[in-house]
Amino acid sequence: MASPFRSSPLRAAAAAVVTCALTAAGALLAPAAAQAAPPSAPVTADRPSTPQANAPTGAPVSGRVLGEAGIRPQDRPGIQRFRDLRAGRTAPTRPSAAATGSSAPADLADQAHRWWGTELGPNGDTGYDGVTATHTLDAPLRLSGPNDFLYAPTTKARSNSCIELVTVHTQTSAQVWAWDWCNTDPAQQVGATVDIDSAFLQKYGTTVNGRSAYGVRILQTDAGTNTWSASLYNVTTATWDPFFTSQGTDQTTLAYGWDMFEYYSDQTGSGNVGVCQDLSGRVVETTGLKIHNPATGAWSDAGPADATVFPDATMNPSDYFCPGITGRMASPYSAWQVTVR
Repeated sequence: MASPFRSSPLRAAAAAVVTCALTAAGALLAPAAAQAAPPSAPVTADRPSTPQANAPTGAPVSGRVLGEAGIRPQDRPGIQRFRDLRAGRTAPTRPSAAATGSSAPADLADQAHRWWGTELGPNGDTGYDGVTATHTLDAPLRLSGPNDFLYAPTTKARSNSCIELVTVHTQTSAQVWAWDWCNTDPAQQVGATVDIDSAFLQKYGTTVNGRSAYGVRILQTDAGTNTWSASLYNVTTATWDPFFTSQGTDQTTLAYGWDMFEYYSDQTGSGNVGVCQDLSGRVVETTGLKIHNPATGAWSDAGPADATVFPDATMNPSDYFCPGITGRMASPYSAWQVTVR
């Protein structure tokens, strides 16, 4: 399948990952490997499902941790993979098992890295300076593999935007991260983290299509300094609570943004990825993906004029090492779903 990363080093990295397919990739997971995967529960039925894009600014997100201090040691190998592929490095360095307190991660070429969703500004900066969307969240979801990471949904506004806002699931946690792509220190690119816990759900949780979700916004607040701010929609106060701010030059050098489903996952003995097993019966979804026009101040749905689907129009289950996975654009390109049977 085609790579969404258009710089040649990233194409090479993605191509290396694709070659690791096992011949048993299409087989179903062995029954012994299965585990219970309860569907996400709605927070409350009477909360608004759509954040107001132009709502006022509230208080900073409570419970957030700024910088690398919010990252658990066992998560650092996955962070290094994420950083290296985004930045176009084909030979990432990884912390040792002793340094992370966990098992050593699989080599990059042996771990599947896959994505699917909306590509924003496929032709570069198309005149917008912000995105907002409602993302599913799944507080109880934990992954079975110690080296696996689910970044879904994850969004970055456009070329030269500083922040990627990510819903993160690992073996030990469910969190929201802000990646600081304008920080030139590769050891300090995680800008802020917050746990998806009961306190988070009380302030930011809503319900969309019967699933728990939350509203995100990334907006350029100063074009002269290329300053960007990421916020979460507080449903109790109807405000955008600041999460993280950064300025400078985007170090990814990628000429587009995205709102997508993404994972890094080891393959099991069946040839399928562990994330496939973990997501069985679940849905990852983005709704209400909008872009902001700085000239008019208006927000409009992401559509064919400024977005597309990537890396392919549909998800081929064998490419994703997950027989039951499907992806569909519910409303091209402002709403998408990834489902695992």
